Amino acid sequence: MTLAPTITTDRLILRAPCGDDIAAITQFFAQERARFYGGPLPEDQAWRRLATYAGQWMLLGYGLFTITLKETGEPIGMAGPVHPCDFSEPELSWLLTSTEYEGHGFAAEACKAVLTYLFDRLGWSTVVSYIDPENLGSKALATRLGAVIDAQAAIPACLPGCVAYRHFPAGAQK
Repeated sequence: MTLAPTITTDRLILRAPCGDDIAAITQFFAQERARFYGGPLPEDQAWRRLATYAGQWMLLGYGLFTITLKETGEPIGMAGPVHPCDFSEPELSWLLTSTEYEGHGFAAEACKAVLTYLFDRLGWSTVVSYIDPENLGSKALATRLGAVIDAQAAIPACLPGCVAYRHFPAGAQK
């Protein structure tokens, strides 16, 4: 049994990470484009990363959702809060497993649904995204989602040079 709800959007289903995601996630982490997520990683380390993402749901009651295409059920990415023990607060993170899924608005659609879940269902008042300045796509998405740079946020030691983008509920004071 999982603690993760299933969230449905127009084109996507967001669900708990599971064994069906191993191939997509290990493929993602094998690529150079995974450098903003601690990669590239060999298959065994990518598997452990997915296990960590799945386990966070059991430990904390929230975590990354697997993004799947509604029409096919194919896993195409992940989105949601991650909260390693060395982070002072949860981070809203996202990834798409292949460049073929970029440019279609999938990450934005998933992140909007996750933010609604965090703010409306869990009652969070804010969440941060730590973004490498070279990750232009994630910077653009954070801005598109309405996040603002938070120069006061504590950047985890394992993410030197990252910039904190702060997300708030719609209509909240920034």
